Amino acid sequence: MTPTADDARQVNQQIADELRADIVAGRLKPGERLPAVRQIAERFQVAPGTATKALQTLATRGLVRADSTRGYYVTDESERPEARVKRSPEFTAIMREIELLRAHLARLDDRLQQLENAEPRE
Repeated sequence: MTPTADDARQVNQQIADELRADIVAGRLKPGERLPAVRQIAERFQVAPGTATKALQTLATRGLVRADSTRGYYVTDESERPEARVKRSPEFTAIMREIELLRAHLARLDDRLQQLENAEPRE
């Protein structure tokens, strides 16, 4: 996913949402170290400061925790603020589906951008 200017969200928010989708979908697992800030910046083609802001957003939401010397780690669900609130299994399932749909839409948007930027075929 490449952040887009036509998206109403700030670029760091777009990145945070994409990383959140990776966490919810299980591509990033609890206890797993996230890629370094520079790697995230390269992945999303942004400045390291923007990637750092995205990680700080995730930390504020309780999805990751910062280790001052080793980077950012995905938190266990029990460590997250929303874990303190009892939610029904139906609500949890719906929210998981919404996150998966968001991630899928982001991938479709990336593919559309690639196709639009591709050389026209003769």
